[in-house]
Amino acid sequence: MTSHDLFSLAGKVALVTGSTRGIGKAIAEGFAAAGARVYVHGRSLEEGTRVANELGGVFVRADLEQPTSVELLVAEIAEAEEHLDVLVNNAGIEVEATLEHLEMNDLARMMRVNFEAPVQLTRLALPLLRRSGSASVINVTSIHDHVPYYGNSAYCSAKAALAMFTRTVAIELARHGIRVNTIAPGAVETDINRAVLDEIGRHNFSEWIPLGRVAQTSEIVGPAVFLASGAASYVTGATLVVDGGYSHHLVRYRTAAVAGDTVW
Repeated sequence: MTSHDLFSLAGKVALVTGSTRGIGKAIAEGFAAAGARVYVHGRSLEEGTRVANELGGVFVRADLEQPTSVELLVAEIAEAEEHLDVLVNNAGIEVEATLEHLEMNDLARMMRVNFEAPVQLTRLALPLLRRSGSASVINVTSIHDHVPYYGNSAYCSAKAALAMFTRTVAIELARHGIRVNTIAPGAVETDINRAVLDEIGRHNFSEWIPLGRVAQTSEIVGPAVFLASGAASYVTGATLVVDGGYSHHLVRYRTAAVAGDTVW
């Protein structure tokens, strides 16, 4: 088997949630380029159809906040496909709030979309995944599934729950030939968080992140293709952190130390 074949997704069927923009769209594009038939998911019919047409894929519309909508999503794919080879639970929402300002409805929404919906979708898709014989489930969390983020306890907790779900069901589903892994991105340039990155200051990120910059969405594609492909045939229950070393870096150890200055 050549290295090209090793990472090929030719003949595979993939569903990527939240794939009309950002990381999800980049992953969907990467899967299509690797040969997969991709189901693009989102809430906007116009936007979703456009992206699916660009990829030569199929758009499926669903509101992950509604359990019945997730049921219809899986039923639609099951009607068209005999199996599902790759499921990427990427869709998510974030509402920042310190504990004293955290509204319970916001907590419920984040837990629903970021955790409960992936659990429900994976469970309902099990018959399709089993028929693959070598399926891959990829849950997109964040470095904040293990690194706390001030004023964002609800989001961090939801992502942490999804990360533990990954590790647990990886054990359960291994006997069916289904691998379950996590991608935990760090700071990534997307339409949603571009304003926040600008507000915090890109010069700060260049100092905080050992690789010296914020990631582009395209840099999440390689890890996703790897986990979806035969190249990762013996990888399950793992978390692939894609953060440029960000989560390993203590801010007080700054670049000045490299120049010989002592920083404490």
